[in-house]
Amino acid sequence: MHRILHILVAGGFLAAACCLPAQNLPVTDVEGESWLDHLARNFNDTSMGKTGRLGPPPDEFAGDGPHMHTELLLARAPQTVTLHGADLYRLNCQGCHGESGLGAPPEINSVVGPVRATSVTLVMQRMKDVGMDITPANASEMAHQSRKALLVRLHKGGENMPPFAHLTAREISALINYLEELAGVSRSHSDVNSVTESRERIGEHIAKSTCHICHAATGANPTPEQIMAGAIPPLNTLTTRKDLSGFVRKIIQGAPVLMGVPVTTYRGRMPVFGYLSEDEAADVYLYLTLHPTQVTPASIASTSFRTPARGNGTPISGHVPVADDPENPTPVSLVKFALFPMVLFLFLGTLVAKCLPVAAKAHYGRENECRTWEAFAAQDSATDPDHCSGTLPPSMLHDPSHHPAHLVVHSHAALEKWGGDSNLAKNTDVTLGP
Repeated sequence: MHRILHILVAGGFLAAACCLPAQNLPVTDVEGESWLDHLARNFNDTSMGKTGRLGPPPDEFAGDGPHMHTELLLARAPQTVTLHGADLYRLNCQGCHGESGLGAPPEINSVVGPVRATSVTLVMQRMKDVGMDITPANASEMAHQSRKALLVRLHKGGENMPPFAHLTAREISALINYLEELAGVSRSHSDVNSVTESRERIGEHIAKSTCHICHAATGANPTPEQIMAGAIPPLNTLTTRKDLSGFVRKIIQGAPVLMGVPVTTYRGRMPVFGYLSEDEAADVYLYLTLHPTQVTPASIASTSFRTPARGNGTPISGHVPVADDPENPTPVSLVKFALFPMVLFLFLGTLVAKCLPVAAKAHYGRENECRTWEAFAAQDSATDPDHCSGTLPPSMLHDPSHHPAHLVVHSHAALEKWGGDSNLAKNTDVTLGP
């Protein structure tokens, strides 16, 4: 009887565990400026968030398709979905690194190289290829350090790469397992291949990792004229600019946009993310609906946008600076950074140009003085073989016939150096110069 009771209790706990989602992850709001604004980079001057595909031109647009009801979308919010490492890569990484993970160098580096550096076998092979011997222990340490660096990069980002602080340890483990597969590396010790998450969490992945590259979290809804000038609508305005059907169509197939004065329909600049499914695009709408970010006067005033180039190829600056706002400072022009080195270079060049002639003149005078001295010394050496040319010739000190004119020595120290005595200046025809 007791054995049957234990089996029933264990079965009850197992059934309850199966009914619970694998992870109860807190979903948080997206915050801050877009990553392009953080880098002060123009939308037209970057490969970030670009898929290489645009939506159809206005005359080929077939409409938003069947109407999708937001009420039904909200009803499916509690649903859970199993995500594998490949799914996490699509939702978080593919927008910049592409399907193959090769990126778009030099701006976006490949993920393949850093992942291969975590393999002991590949590290030893690489060292062998370049003619360097390495022990398995050293190769293992190098691979370990590379793995730590990869984890730090995922958590904290890099110079051009945004941080992915919203990823959990299990998500990163599943993601790295897929990256190892993508890079042709043998699987690591981790056995986490998938995670189970809510629809809301899926929307958070896409919004924070893909949409936030170009779209700021909050800001004013731009006018058609501002959009023509290059404004990118912030995330808090997207659910008011499009209904659910139009939003999904915009993401996965593309749609025209109203721009300019007078308002005209143009082909949109936003890339098409065809690798996302309709459900995943709808999950972004769900996330933005459930997490409406608060719009403040500061966020409206600090709205930034990157603009297309003019006809002559000169980018139009679209940033709206806020005076004396420490959180939204006016962008510093690169000209200011270049001005100081230029002024310093000109100053040093002028200083060198003025000092070189003076130094050359002083050197020339000293050289002539030495030559005069050597001539006298040579003359005296001819009559006195034992004389050392490093001392003042006795003939110059005691025989005026050798120097009918006064020999001017410019200091007592110079006289002493030549083997004379400064007191001799009183009894000889040697005059101490100024």
